[in-house]
Amino acid sequence: MSMTVGDLLDILEGLDENAEVRIAHQPAWAFEYEINDVVPVEPMDEEDVADRYNGNGNGATVVYLVDGRQLGYLPSEAARQIGWKE
Repeated sequence: MSMTVGDLLDILEGLDENAEVRIAHQPAWAFEYEINDVVPVEPMDEEDVADRYNGNGNGATVVYLVDGRQLGYLPSEAARQIGWKE
């Protein structure tokens, strides 16, 4: 199942509001990226829902985290905690 906004809010609750938020990408050669934007996208109609979400969408808004600048390789400790590295 995909993560929901509610799931994300539960995870973020209680964390330092000044902590940076980044994207970890591709486990084999792990990189980290800034988040450039957050864009909620609402489907236009039922056909749009089927096309964009391969039939898995329920017509609800989807929130996209847009990657920004690549910052470099993901730190080893982050890769370990994510489960990408022992």
